[in-house]
Amino acid sequence: GLIIDLRGNPGGLLTSAVDVTSLLVPNGSEIVSARGRGFPGVTYKSRADPILDAKTKLAVLVNDSTASAAEIVSGAVQDLDVGVIVGSGRTYGKGLVQNVEALPFNTALKFTVAKYYTPSGRCIQSTNYSNGAGLGTDGKYKASKVAEKDKNVFFTKNGREVKDGGGVVVDYKVEAPKASALEVTLLRSNVIPDFAAEWSKKHEITNNFAVDDSLYREFQSYVMQQANSGDLKLDALYSSPINDLKKSLERSGYKGSTKELEQLQASIMQDMTKDFDKYKTDIKEDVATGILSRYLPESMLINRSIQTDKQVLGAMKIIGNQNQFNKILARNSENKVQEESAMLAESNI
Repeated sequence: GLIIDLRGNPGGLLTSAVDVTSLLVPNGSEIVSARGRGFPGVTYKSRADPILDAKTKLAVLVNDSTASAAEIVSGAVQDLDVGVIVGSGRTYGKGLVQNVEALPFNTALKFTVAKYYTPSGRCIQSTNYSNGAGLGTDGKYKASKVAEKDKNVFFTKNGREVKDGGGVVVDYKVEAPKASALEVTLLRSNVIPDFAAEWSKKHEITNNFAVDDSLYREFQSYVMQQANSGDLKLDALYSSPINDLKKSLERSGYKGSTKELEQLQASIMQDMTKDFDKYKTDIKEDVATGILSRYLPESMLINRSIQTDKQVLGAMKIIGNQNQFNKILARNSENKVQEESAMLAESNI
């Protein structure tokens, strides 16, 4: 089987999306079409035989940051029933074609000229825009999400129902792991690469390197030292809104509430410190990656990370199950109808 990872892919050139999709779908298949007001309609089709054997099972990983050209690829794969879309929900939902026009003073104007449509005929654009200029308005455009009641039903090549107006909804759902507040804070700061740099000055990497409890305690101590010196704010995710609220309370003269807010900050710090034990496995993996990144190329780090990637493992699971894979893509429906027709004919003889 083949797994294509489009998670976090913001897209790119429409023609590049067509080129990639052409490698996956049958020759002559419609991949995407674009049409708009004052824009000549155009349809892109595959003009080459796919590189995949007919028996090769395809899975495409997506998330809510998969957008634009990446959605053209995933939308065509889904509509033509050549592979299973795997993820936790739906893609971003950007179905707009845009041009860029150069302007004076090293500036440019990016403007929408059309919408694109997947092979089933749906537009996956999730947001409607309208002109907001006029009396009694601030002159800004108006944006609104496409309501569920306004979404239309379309059908894939095998007759599966899909809808427009909300990105590409996954065929096989695998929830993405949720990062703790502590892990997010550590990853957003430079504390892990800084620790890795200090660690590498005193140690040598081994073939079976892993972050054991002793190394993990060393990392914890380093983090707390950085926090106590003021170089790291463990409550960075919450400090800004809390400080804004504290200033408002002080201006209002609510001293009692201000003290309670300070107690809340102390309580948050205690809870985040406990997360070192609660999320030990995840943070250990982050530290290991930080240290190994000083010795290994990115390709090896990616190969290592997919060993524990729940969504990759979920994609591998569905690829390894022929019956479930075919059931998701409704590949057995046509054969089933033929079998039922044959049985009915035999009963009438």
